[in-house]
Amino acid sequence: MHGTTKARGCAHAGLGRFGYLFEGLQSWGAAMSDVPGESISPDEAARIAALLGGAGGVMDGGVAANHCASCVPAGYTFFAQFVDHDVTLDVTTQLHGPDLRGAGDDEPVKHLPNLRSASLDLDCVYGFGPEASPHLYSTDGTGVMLTGNAHNPDDLARNHQGRALIGDPRNDENIYVAQMQLMWLRFHNRMLAGRSFEEAQRQVRFHYQYIVWNDFLKRICDPAVYSHLNDALLDAAARIDDGDTDYDPKGLFDVTDHHGRPLMPVEFSVAAYRFGHVTVRSNYPVNTALPVIELFDERFSTEGFSPVPTELVVDWHYLLPVDPARPPVLTKAFDHLLVDELIRMPNPIVGKRATDHERSLAFRNLLRGYVVGLPSGQNLADAMATLGVPIDPTQNLDFSDIPGWHRIDAPTRGKLEQHTPLFFYLMREAGKVAGGQHLGPLGSAIVLRTFGSMLLNCRSYLTEAGKLTDDEAGRCGGHVPWQPLPEIKGEGVLELADIARYLLLG
Repeated sequence: MHGTTKARGCAHAGLGRFGYLFEGLQSWGAAMSDVPGESISPDEAARIAALLGGAGGVMDGGVAANHCASCVPAGYTFFAQFVDHDVTLDVTTQLHGPDLRGAGDDEPVKHLPNLRSASLDLDCVYGFGPEASPHLYSTDGTGVMLTGNAHNPDDLARNHQGRALIGDPRNDENIYVAQMQLMWLRFHNRMLAGRSFEEAQRQVRFHYQYIVWNDFLKRICDPAVYSHLNDALLDAAARIDDGDTDYDPKGLFDVTDHHGRPLMPVEFSVAAYRFGHVTVRSNYPVNTALPVIELFDERFSTEGFSPVPTELVVDWHYLLPVDPARPPVLTKAFDHLLVDELIRMPNPIVGKRATDHERSLAFRNLLRGYVVGLPSGQNLADAMATLGVPIDPTQNLDFSDIPGWHRIDAPTRGKLEQHTPLFFYLMREAGKVAGGQHLGPLGSAIVLRTFGSMLLNCRSYLTEAGKLTDDEAGRCGGHVPWQPLPEIKGEGVLELADIARYLLLG
């Protein structure tokens, strides 16, 4: 009977809240103020955000920004977006109105609800499981997830109005993330062969988590910081397996609330993880017939939230290293510049009433950082270094070398060089220290600590490594660590391209 048993597939963590990696740090807004104990006004914050991130500002890369590339395949930009939608959703924070804050008062952020579980559990795919989210599943009770529609079998399932039937509507906001969603739906359906729903779901989640940490983050993070925190993560996981309650003695992954549940730190969600905005290109390939389309292409309605026509079905060979003989397109460089399309977003994205600056994603990110009381980059770097993470809080980011920097008035410029908004600091760090190839040391530390906390404090391939389902125990004959399935994994570390390749071969 409905409601008398635990819903199948609903093993994810409860919804969480936002918080800080380091509580009590002075906010950027307060650091910029000439009045002790007070923050700069919202109008002043908006003025500075416009100088940096508005149309014509320092972060306006124009058309030229598209020509600078990293070494990361372009598909990871959309995988990053997919992961973001799995772990964070803030529908409360406003960029306008009388309640704007910038003084870094912890309490408002502590009470800010995260409408996603920060646990890498793919609730954006599974919803609340077949019982609680039946519209996502076949009616035959097998646990098969709905895909395709009458107009395109290679699209998401949709209702008669064209709305996607998926766990998170944001995964239909452009054709690439919609096709990424389809990839994971199909992977689940493949995993169902010979498995119960619960076992298939577990395998899908563990492969996904493994890819996030061992493939995705390794590509986008500073190698030294990744190595340091990867060693710490594996040590903590081994301590958990041994029953050690003090498994993280340095507190590297203690990003939790007082109940021990992972928090979503705003340093991550509002700054570091927004690196995806600077790696977006102006145009992308789709398939052989459409080797180049614009990011917001009016010919094809690539803005999303509408059915994907058959001619826009993505061939992942163009965006991921599926075939060594066919190198994929790469992301734009990791730096402080955004392409023109994200500085001047069109009406379907931001609405007709948006001002020139409000059309800029960089401007919005900077102003949001002020609203939630983010610390300056320098302040956070000092705090992070106390944990022993290999970063240099005195690193010189050579702001004076940035084109357009001297157009900022001298008093503001001097303050910004001492107290840099976190989002701008991290993107400049990526371009200057990491040469545009990946995040810099501080950005990497924020991202890795956040994801490491998710993996250690929720059900993951690390914490559940030796806990097999009955079906698995029968086949494996005992207590063994979890590993990617050999029919999916390539010769090296499991990569996102292996999932695409596995589905293509199926």
